[in-house]
Amino acid sequence: MTLSILDSIALALTMVVNMFVVMVAAAKGGNMRYTRGILQSVFMACFQALFLYAGVWIASLFRMGAPEYDKWLTAGVLVIMAVKLLAGVVKKEKVKEAIAITSFKSTLFLSIATSMNAFVVGMGMGFCFDPGQFVLSAVIIMVLGFLVSLVGVFIGRQNKAIPARMLVAVEALLLVEIAVKLFFELA
Repeated sequence: MTLSILDSIALALTMVVNMFVVMVAAAKGGNMRYTRGILQSVFMACFQALFLYAGVWIASLFRMGAPEYDKWLTAGVLVIMAVKLLAGVVKKEKVKEAIAITSFKSTLFLSIATSMNAFVVGMGMGFCFDPGQFVLSAVIIMVLGFLVSLVGVFIGRQNKAIPARMLVAVEALLLVEIAVKLFFELA
């Protein structure tokens, strides 16, 4: 079984929400030049794709070999990730108003920090899919991540408000949709 292009795009959209919110906060008030925004967007997009792929690859090493167990693990990890995201929305976790990206170190740190969810989702998907099936998904995530991050820079520089909690809720629902679809396709 392979991941369709539409499923890859849905997965990519779940991965890039964090990047978008972070880039809006980083560019808030015109504090970020576009060149810095482009550099940060490139780093975050590459790390998202790398972490997702690394998660898939590592989890594929620990497959049980029984599809019925592997599909439950995959769906379970995706649902747990979605519940974690929704819990943050319900608790009304504070979203940073502004983030300072002033050095290469902060660029690298933000790129890694926004990629942790991608790694966990990759781990979940790796129980059902081979790493070779995720090359296209990783590329789609990289391209969409870059574009969405640039949009985040533009919106942040304009001092526009974004519904960050609503975006995270959509991210969680997309993960649940992927888990349910995956479960029914493998059943």
